[in-house]
Amino acid sequence: LLAGAPGTGKTALALGVAQELGPKVPFCPMVGSEVFSSEVKKTEVLMEHFRRAIGLRIRESKEVYEGEVTELTVEETEDPLGGYGRTVSHVVIGLKTTKGTKALRLDPTIHDSLTKEGVSVGDVIYIEANSGAVKRVGRSDSYATEFDLEAEEYVPIPKGDVHKKKEVVQDVTLHDLDVANARPQGGKDVMSLMAAMGKPRKTEITDKLRTEINRVVNRYID
Repeated sequence: LLAGAPGTGKTALALGVAQELGPKVPFCPMVGSEVFSSEVKKTEVLMEHFRRAIGLRIRESKEVYEGEVTELTVEETEDPLGGYGRTVSHVVIGLKTTKGTKALRLDPTIHDSLTKEGVSVGDVIYIEANSGAVKRVGRSDSYATEFDLEAEEYVPIPKGDVHKKKEVVQDVTLHDLDVANARPQGGKDVMSLMAAMGKPRKTEITDKLRTEINRVVNRYID
């Protein structure tokens, strides 16, 4: 517990410690006015921030398609609703590893994920086979000699087959799980909790839900 007059560097010291612990360590600054001006109970505000500051690293073996993007083509068709607009019908992605290449013709729903991740030709990505989730790992190191004003993270071309089993590591907080599982259903494992993160619900976070999530997380820690 750091105590001192305003402007003496308490927050800066805490931030420095958090950064030294690693980029995945959550840091949640807050001021007293957030507590006293809030319309919810003060204990609820403090509990939410405590759970924002508790991080989890979850490892899971998943079936993925991984490689350097060699082709990214969006196939369009006429809008079935009529008019002059066009809609995405399929997305064609070419992936390359050190062992070979593979072309994937994917559902149009993946287009939003590719756009959100900012994927382009030359990027190294993986796509989860079951959920269709897309993760951009970085830029292929074969492009490292290009002149680039932005600080880009270059990664090697993946080894092995394009279609493989891969250990996926995801960093979340207890609050992330609270928000994603705002309607406790009981009997869930930590992977089910993670799956619910893609479908956040705008409902109240109850003590019962937090207790349920704590129980599931503690079981996996033990």
